[in-house]
This record gives sequence, C-alpha cells and structure tokens, in this order.
Amino acid sequence: MEEQDACLFGDIVLRSFCPQILIVSTPNYEYNVILQKSTPQYQEDDPDEKSQQQLCKFRNHDHKFEWTRQQFCEWASELALRHNYDVVFSGVGGEANKEPGFASQIAVFRRNDRSPVNADFPEHYDVIWEWSSDNK
Repeated sequence: MEEQDACLFGDIVLRSFCPQILIVSTPNYEYNVILQKSTPQYQEDDPDEKSQQQLCKFRNHDHKFEWTRQQFCEWASELALRHNYDVVFSGVGGEANKEPGFASQIAVFRRNDRSPVNADFPEHYDVIWEWSSDNK
C-alpha cells in the first residue's frame, strides 16, 4: 500500500463504516535501527545526498513506506479529530518510554458517539455466513 492510500484508508473506514472500535498497527520506522543494527535516515533527508549503503531500509521488501512515531501519532490524531473518535496509542515489542519505542505501533480508535452515524444507509455487503458458538 502506498502512503497516500494508507492516509485515505482511515478516512474511508471511519466515515463509511463508523466502527465503534478500529485498531491500526504499523511498523515503527525508528525501530528499524534495532532490527538492522544501523542508523536511520530520517524521511525528510534528501536520499540523493546519501549513498545507498547509508539508507536505513524498510522492515520488509514490500513496504512502500513506514511511519515514525511522530508521523503515526499526527496521522491518527488528525483522523480521530475529523471523525469524532478518541485515539490511544500502544505497541508491541520494545518499550513505550525507552528509545526507539515499540517495534510495531498501535492506534486504538473509539467512536465518541455510540449511535451509528450511517444508520440510514443501506448495507454495502451481503452476509453469507455468521459465526455462532452453536456452529460446531
């Protein structure tokens, strides 16, 4: 997924589906220094001025982008504000109060308004099967 698509993802999900809770996780770019034992190049730096060996690579070869903690926090906080959600941050691997933070960062969005915002809109899907504890 490209960064611009990831930015659209949050708006589309919160506006169209209005979930009570949305959990989003993403790699913490700053943690790559631990995984790769290198110094991160901050994304604001001009890559043309750095040799290819100096670049801190993304965690996986198929990643199109990775956000720093600040970038992720700004994206999630602005998204929550636009759509009337609260957001809290957490993570997995590493420690919140120790550099470079969690390996994977998590944002938990909770809708402030408990009533479905789009209750008058038709469902955009057909239920083909529902799980029940009676289905054994």
